[in-house]
Amino acid sequence: MKYPIGIQDFAQIIQDGYVYVDKTDLVYKLATEGKIYFLSRPRRFGKSLLISTLKYYFLGRKELFKGLAIDKLEKQWAEYPVFHISFSNGNFTDGKILRQILEDYIAEIETVYGKNPNANTIGGRFASVLKAAHKKTGRRAVVLIDEYDKPLLDVIDLDLKVTDSEGNRMRLEDYNRNLLKGFYSLFKDADEDLQFVMLTGVTKFSQVSVFSGFNQPDDISMSGDFEGLCGITKNELLSVFDEPIHKLADKFKLSYNETVERLKKKYDGYHFGEEMIDIFNPFSILNCLKSKRMHNFWFASGTPTYLVRLLAHSNENINELVGKYYDASQFIDYKADVEQPLPMIYQSGYLTIKDCNIDRNTYLLDFPNEEVRNGFIETVASRYFSESSQPKSWVNDVTDALDDGDTAKFEKLMTALLSSTTYRFQRKQDAMECERYFQYTFYLIVKMLGFYSTVAEKETSEGRIDCVVECPGHVYIIEFKLNGSAEAALKQIEDKGYAKPYAADKRKVIALGINFSSEKGTIDGFLKKEL
Repeated sequence: MKYPIGIQDFAQIIQDGYVYVDKTDLVYKLATEGKIYFLSRPRRFGKSLLISTLKYYFLGRKELFKGLAIDKLEKQWAEYPVFHISFSNGNFTDGKILRQILEDYIAEIETVYGKNPNANTIGGRFASVLKAAHKKTGRRAVVLIDEYDKPLLDVIDLDLKVTDSEGNRMRLEDYNRNLLKGFYSLFKDADEDLQFVMLTGVTKFSQVSVFSGFNQPDDISMSGDFEGLCGITKNELLSVFDEPIHKLADKFKLSYNETVERLKKKYDGYHFGEEMIDIFNPFSILNCLKSKRMHNFWFASGTPTYLVRLLAHSNENINELVGKYYDASQFIDYKADVEQPLPMIYQSGYLTIKDCNIDRNTYLLDFPNEEVRNGFIETVASRYFSESSQPKSWVNDVTDALDDGDTAKFEKLMTALLSSTTYRFQRKQDAMECERYFQYTFYLIVKMLGFYSTVAEKETSEGRIDCVVECPGHVYIIEFKLNGSAEAALKQIEDKGYAKPYAADKRKVIALGINFSSEKGTIDGFLKKEL
């Protein structure tokens, strides 16, 4: 099986015999039931391939679709003038790039359809080309725009300035937004010349900024009809990739069902609407099946630096954002405000919908899977703790210590890591703020310990355990205290009977009581007891 990793051209995938997960029934539905669409999906989720598929469909390339679902649906196969613009490869921190890309593209298509001497703006020139194409071919135009928001994402929250055409100095983010706003406004006046329009991107910027003056697109980002338009559903995974899953199972010496469950835990968990259809990350699945390794492929392909910058500016910590219900308006429509990082974290794919209350129109947001949780927490932790702490190597050392039952080494490693947080606690005079930073600090630590079955605030019949770490030979029940005592933490574990669920467990059960001093900014009390 040939895996189309990094290949986004539909024709190349079909002609060169790469595996293709057939989405053409949904492509036909898009093309025949609507006109102007917007779709938000995380990066490397198949948006560019979708745009390419639409391009060849509207060009009437019937031979490429032979044997696919659309082959039985489409009877006409008409050829339309198609205009395809992609912003995926531009480095928009250069203030000249966006205008240059737009100017070059319009100049190129003007050589085919002619230039209107009365059209001077970028939007006006493009509208004139659309009208000329309609007149010349007798068919309305198709416009496909890929990664429409990259000129904004590249520069958001960066203090970059540029000089506009009138000599005014302004923020590059505002300059790029104004250029895009002028460009997209053409669609309103060009409506009679348009057959179909599709814009894709990671984020949906608020309508008052980019889409002002634009005939509002049908936002299908959370449409039940199109949840599976990008990504791989479980049914698609099992039907298309049955053989490579068997091979993966053989390598890991697991059953077929156990292997599927591991893939789900690692790469599944995305939901893009109320139907709650499980969507696997396509980039990670393809890389996993090709290499026969379960690595963090998607997360490793691009660090979310702009999201970390937003979190740094925000007054909210990641533990205060995840695992909560939100009204849809709080995370779907994005207003470019560095104090509100939630919408961008969700739309970028680092949080997803885990449950919904249809009556209240509220949605539970959390990390989609292990790959994203581990990668995001590691990135945030590397900024939160001192760079010298190197969270990844710290986790490896902690893994060895807990595997060996070496709690003394675990205490030393915890103390060393926490030494970098001293100044944060000493600056917090307010007791509630100190508690808040304490909770955030230990949330990051607990999540970094996610290499085994790690549960933060595990519910029991007697109360809520701060942390449980299950290793092959040991189970650690951990209770944290702030400005209390390790003795009190240990006593709580015993009094509340937190070890009862593990009474019949053959592994060694160890209780750890850990006290943290806000004055010292590190551990001040660490007790161990075998239960």
